[in-house]
Amino acid sequence: MRKYRTMRVLLVLFVMLSACNVAGPGFRGAPATRAEAGGSHFLLRYSDGMVEVTRTSRAFLPRFPVIASHAAEAILMQTGCESRWFVGDPAMMIAGLSCNGGRAPPKPRKRRSYVCDVTGGYLSGRRGVSELELECRRS
Repeated sequence: MRKYRTMRVLLVLFVMLSACNVAGPGFRGAPATRAEAGGSHFLLRYSDGMVEVTRTSRAFLPRFPVIASHAAEAILMQTGCESRWFVGDPAMMIAGLSCNGGRAPPKPRKRRSYVCDVTGGYLSGRRGVSELELECRRS
């Protein structure tokens, strides 16, 4: 029984690690270009005036403005286009490009997300959580 649990954990870990470098929606099929700027390493994928930027280097407590400025420098070196906006987080972001003085595409709309708090429930001794009461709100 323990052997199967170990195999499941290893399978989940393998699947999660294999998805670390996959292109996001709208960038599938776009070739990845490696770039480096400011000591940060990136994979850049171009599509419709936007660039998906995936940071591949390690950084201790990376701050979004610092990583975004490094990404903007890498994008400028690779494409010759200026970055007008960034959305995302320090690990993966999307940038809107302005090439040859043109306008950058509009920022993508945010997806709906919810934040939920556990407000009640009870535990079963044998199976863990049996029932939870949640209070959710849009964020």
